[in-house]
Amino acid sequence: MQRLNCESYPCHFPDQDCSLCFCPFYPCKDSRTGGREIDGAWSCQSCRIIHLSSVAEMVLDALMRGEPIGAVWMTLEAHL
Repeated sequence: MQRLNCESYPCHFPDQDCSLCFCPFYPCKDSRTGGREIDGAWSCQSCRIIHLSSVAEMVLDALMRGEPIGAVWMTLEAHL
């Protein structure tokens, strides 16, 4: 799902899934996502993970079931 009138669209890549506009794992500090440290702050600019439709759906479903955020991250991490 995209909100094409968003002032930040696309914040990562065209046709991204924007179901999770703000990453629930920030700052993950996991460079396997494409994120990296810039001037002492974690930058998600190159991360594509949370905006992939399959990942966004998995994360939203797990959070709606009440799974702890750490457990959801561990599930996601297994797919990195």
